[in-house]
Amino acid sequence: MSDSLDAPVLRMAHCARCGAYSYPPEAWGCRACGAAADALDAVPCPETPRLKNFVTVHSELAPGLPVPCVIGEVALAPGVVEEALIGVADESGLRLDMPLRAEALVEDGRARWRFVPVAEGGAA
Repeated sequence: MSDSLDAPVLRMAHCARCGAYSYPPEAWGCRACGAAADALDAVPCPETPRLKNFVTVHSELAPGLPVPCVIGEVALAPGVVEEALIGVADESGLRLDMPLRAEALVEDGRARWRFVPVAEGGAA
């Protein structure tokens, strides 16, 4: 099944040779074993993303990024941590290692991702 912009899925590159994950899924090759890009498959994120660290940013880091905003380090898979926008008004309800859900923000026909907290006991 292919993704549509109506229901995009956060995908990662998975190496058939060593089993490592990389992000983004359009990787040039495996970051762990060096296998060529043809050994990588784009697969859905293999586990629930987790918040590893966060900070409120008060100055513009990138064009179009609203400020203030919360930026966090998000663990996507074993050994893969990415900095990402956290979809909250402020950091007061955040805690380390909390589960997150990827949410697509579609602009100009492309999806970019932000992460929102998952309610306790909720599905990712």
